[in-house]
Amino acid sequence: MGTNVQNSIILYLPTYIMPPQQQKQAPTPGPHKDKEGYYRLGHTTLYFLLIKYGAPAIILAFAELILIGAAAGGNNLPPFSQWVSASPELGTAVRLLAGVVPGLVIIAVLIALAMALGYYYSFRYKLEDNDLSFERGLIGIQEISIPFRQIQNVDVEQSAVYRIFNIADLVILTAGHEDPMHSMDNETEIIMPALNAGAARDLKRYLLDRANVQRAVNVIPNTEPPEPPPLE
Repeated sequence: MGTNVQNSIILYLPTYIMPPQQQKQAPTPGPHKDKEGYYRLGHTTLYFLLIKYGAPAIILAFAELILIGAAAGGNNLPPFSQWVSASPELGTAVRLLAGVVPGLVIIAVLIALAMALGYYYSFRYKLEDNDLSFERGLIGIQEISIPFRQIQNVDVEQSAVYRIFNIADLVILTAGHEDPMHSMDNETEIIMPALNAGAARDLKRYLLDRANVQRAVNVIPNTEPPEPPPLE
C-alpha cells in the first residue's frame, strides 16, 4: 500500500513542478476590425483629435456667450461691459459680432470634424503572422509592411497634454528592409499617434515579444504571444 502511494506521488510530482504549457489564444477581433483585417487607432484617438481640432470652435463659442451678454447689457466683465454701455458705436459692433460669430462657430466645427475624421481614417494597421502592416493616406495611400524580426525597439512617449487625456505615441524603431525594391534607411522610425496609453503599452509588449520570437533561431511551438485587443 505504501509503495503504491509512493509511486503515485512520484508519477504526479512532475506535473506540479512543471505544469503543461498551455497554448495562447489570440483574442476575438473587435467590432471595428474591417473586412481586410485592419484596425483603426481607436476611439480614444478620435476623441482627442476632435478636441484638438475643435479648440477654435470652443473658444469662439465662449466668445459668443460674452458678446451676447454684453449686447444684452448683462455682461459683468469689467471694463468690457462699461465700454459697451458707454459707447453706442462699440455696442453696435458687439451686436454685429454676436450675429457673425455663430456662423464662424459652425465653420470651425465643420473644419474640426473634417480634419479629425480625415486624420483618423488616414491611418490603419494590421497584425499579421510575421508582419506589422500600415496604410497611410486618404487619396494617395502609402502601404508599409514591417517584419517583426526587423523591429529593434518600441517606445511609449507621453507629453504633458497626452497625460491629461491618457494617450501616448507608440514609436517603433526598425531596421531597414532587406528587399531592395522597398529599401529604407538603416533605421526607420514609425509613429502610431495618440493611442490609448494602456493599449499602447500592451501593443509595445506584443511587438517586442513577436520580434524576439521571430529573431530566434529555433522557434518553439506555442511560444508566440497572443495578439493584443483592439485599441479602445
